[in-house]
Amino acid sequence: MVSKILAASRKIPEQPYISRIVPEVGNDKIREKFVYNYHLVYKIQHQNILILAIIHRKRLLEPLLKKLECNLI
Repeated sequence: MVSKILAASRKIPEQPYISRIVPEVGNDKIREKFVYNYHLVYKIQHQNILILAIIHRKRLLEPLLKKLECNLI
């Protein structure tokens, strides 16, 4: 599973805007990619991609994203 998540994260810089916007955040720079049962949440920063979280899909995103609020701006 880890290798699948790593492989997916390595492809993000090729087309960072192809993944969906995280609805709970509503920011065009905060995106999520689904890898099996996980949300791979990342932020597009100029020419960098910052992985914010890898969260199992059964967990609620909102409380976890509030903890990451400083990285979402």
